[in-house]
Amino acid sequence: MPEPFAETLATVAAGRTALVTRLRAIAARLEALPLDTAAEVLVLLEPATAAWEREAALALERAPADR
Repeated sequence: MPEPFAETLATVAAGRTALVTRLRAIAARLEALPLDTAAEVLVLLEPATAAWEREAALALERAPADR
């Protein structure tokens, strides 16, 4: 039976991989758009992106660096 930490770590790793994949897919779709259309999309995404960046920065500051 795996240790709880190892199981949790595997779950987190899978989630991280899935999130990175999703973000890359969004970026690829944006890069494929004409510049004027991409600008319209980015204007709509900016508030959510800024909030997500703030939350991510806070979480990363709190994350232990030794693992």
